[in-house]
Amino acid sequence: MSSPRGLDGVLAYLGNPHPSVTVQLLFTLGLAVLGLGSPEVFMMLPVPLYSCWHAYSPNDVGNEWCMGEELMPSTPTDDDRLVLACAERKWQPFSFPGAVLAGMRVMVVLVAGLCMDVLGRRRSVVAWMGLYFVVAFSRSFSPNEEAVVLCVTLEGAAAQAVTLALLLLAAEGSTQGECVRSVCLVVLGHAVGIGAGAPLVHHFVDGEVYRQMARSLPALVFVPFIMALPESARWAVCRGRPHDATLILKRSHHMTFDPTMKQKLATLYEEHKESMDHYGCRGHALRESVVPLVRSGRLLLSALVFMLCGLAYGCAASARHLFDAVPFMSYEDRQVTFAAFEFIFLLVMGLTVTRRGVKWVLVGLMSALSIALLLTRVLHKTGILNSCGAYVFISGLGHGCVVLAGVWLTMGVIRLTPTHSRGFVLGATYSMATLGQIFPYFDVVSAFIWTGSYLDVFAEIGLWAIVTFVAGLLTLLLPKTPTCLPDTLRHLYRNVQCEKPDPEEEHENTHL
Repeated sequence: MSSPRGLDGVLAYLGNPHPSVTVQLLFTLGLAVLGLGSPEVFMMLPVPLYSCWHAYSPNDVGNEWCMGEELMPSTPTDDDRLVLACAERKWQPFSFPGAVLAGMRVMVVLVAGLCMDVLGRRRSVVAWMGLYFVVAFSRSFSPNEEAVVLCVTLEGAAAQAVTLALLLLAAEGSTQGECVRSVCLVVLGHAVGIGAGAPLVHHFVDGEVYRQMARSLPALVFVPFIMALPESARWAVCRGRPHDATLILKRSHHMTFDPTMKQKLATLYEEHKESMDHYGCRGHALRESVVPLVRSGRLLLSALVFMLCGLAYGCAASARHLFDAVPFMSYEDRQVTFAAFEFIFLLVMGLTVTRRGVKWVLVGLMSALSIALLLTRVLHKTGILNSCGAYVFISGLGHGCVVLAGVWLTMGVIRLTPTHSRGFVLGATYSMATLGQIFPYFDVVSAFIWTGSYLDVFAEIGLWAIVTFVAGLLTLLLPKTPTCLPDTLRHLYRNVQCEKPDPEEEHENTHL
């Protein structure tokens, strides 16, 4: 009995294309916990790229457009937050200490991707969430500036690793046609965390030390809940544990026992072994994660395209943060506004493009992101923007484009990469995104002056917009999205629609 649709076919046979509501809400709660700590540290993105080389300081809030118009009390210019130590010049990427921190962030994300393939998705969430709590709580009692900087760097790396693992767990518990909806539901937790949780902490808790403790303690409370989460059944099958995968599906999808389910999962594992033998990379989990990228040219092409796209995405997100004026009078105004746009955009994505192919939607979103980089300055120069509401709307629109591009880039990796290599490719993509985040901090203007050309700020942000647009066009090289979430290389390249159904499986489905 063959399983041309992999675990998607098993879930369709059992009539459960989504994880249970309880499991989905736990994933969402995990993103909400991480959202509590992200607003102060660089950008508030669902897949955190924040790090220590650009803290959001009081100098970034307050302008003539929205003077006197705020939802929350204005942030005073003498606000002395510990995290502002990261904004000092010696911690920027072009300095030696800053370059070391940046390199550490890039390597940690890559290692986190490998850990998801080798150790499992759930274990990765437990380990990285534990690290996140330790460093976030330790930041409350940092004895000096260096300790603050180190804690913020590790906090960002751990939050990024936890986010990727949670999104991977949510997607792998669903089918190809439903995984986008599941992930969008999970990421809504991030919007709730930054838009509701963080402002409430700031409003009701006095003192910087106690506020940081209030942001970090929920991570400790969440760790026991993570331990109760089921592992990814897809990963368990790839590791040769179909019996464990059967138990996982019964927990995660609240399924009743079906005598054929274990047999179907065992058949799927046999297909995985045949696929690995065909490419000569069967063996340890690390070997099965990395070697297929070398042996399969099409998988290598997809991975390279995703990494280049991630590099451009990091550049665009960072450039937008650096060069876009911020029309808000406080940290909390920005959080509430961005969270509202993030919530709406994710709902729209979850309801409209769940069954669309990867590459054309990614082309559109990367193009929209490149336009969003230029939109504020173009409209400001033409005089169209002349009110606080207009500036706030354009700023929220740009943030929404960054959010959708990041979520869809993550979904593209998940939907076009087989289970055994999915974590590594996802980690490599966001390690490149973290690296791309660094580039806009270098003095590009001086490099052009050295060549005899002059580059103003508008032209510089236009350069990053072009890089983003070109990277979006490169995604046209990606293969066609398969009809099932690929568990092996065979599922990735097989045209399922042209195959005849297995007679035994068809007979079982008829008598279901």
